[in-house]
Amino acid sequence: MRAFIAGVKRWYLRRFRGIVKLPAHAKGQGTTWQQHRQTLIGDLAFRCACGNVMVWSQADRKILSQDHIEGCEGIFDSTTHTVATGGSRAIDLVPCDCPVTEARFVKICPQCRRGHWKQAK
Repeated sequence: MRAFIAGVKRWYLRRFRGIVKLPAHAKGQGTTWQQHRQTLIGDLAFRCACGNVMVWSQADRKILSQDHIEGCEGIFDSTTHTVATGGSRAIDLVPCDCPVTEARFVKICPQCRRGHWKQAK
């Protein structure tokens, strides 16, 4: 009966609160994640469960998948404005600007270490 009630609680937290706790078999190793659909100030700020207010920034944006053009390896040479080759200097390499198909904002609270994420538009 306890396992059933714990399962219903996990389902409720995930479905209505966007909270995914680490599994029981993890024994304290891992991070609890919370999904944010709406935020406090437009799409910029959000509040953690511990009360800490944080702001999404471009540094928190993680690209999950892109539609690369033919021949693109994901790295672009900023001096020659072409796809990077073996002769490109490491300082000139930047990520490509192919269309992004899926990206998320990901941030971990420095006070309670809870992970937060939001789907990028």
